[in-house]
Amino acid sequence: MKALKLRYTIPVVMASLGLKLGATQQTPAPAKTTRVTTNAVAVVAEPEIPKSVFIYPRTPKDGRNPFFPDSNTGMEQPKAKEAAVDPMSLVLNGITSPPRRTAMINGRTFEPGESGEIRLPGGKKLLITCYEIREGSAVITIGNERRELRLRSGI
Repeated sequence: MKALKLRYTIPVVMASLGLKLGATQQTPAPAKTTRVTTNAVAVVAEPEIPKSVFIYPRTPKDGRNPFFPDSNTGMEQPKAKEAAVDPMSLVLNGITSPPRRTAMINGRTFEPGESGEIRLPGGKKLLITCYEIREGSAVITIGNERRELRLRSGI
């Protein structure tokens, strides 16, 4: 039984491998080629690797940072409009006499050229710069706006 199995399996295996029984196939001899040798080295150009460029969006309409989507870094922030300061909320409390003039505005003393925060009646703070101190008034700047505060009459 083993011999019978072996006899039928060998041709099947050889047929599946593409071999023929009893036939030998001669391969043609390769053609003679001449080989030229030189000392030249092949130069292979290096491929140019492009640089990554990422442009941060300026506004949310332009897009968002893909690495930090919730970040606002580099984006122009909407400018909050400053509420107009009520002229009655700024009070020139007093002016000292020469040689060194100082002005007291809303309870804080300023010299010419000095900047500082003052408290407004509502509790908010306001940054002002004392520009000049005159005989009965003080010139201040709030942002880009220049104002002159006068002493109240009767003081």
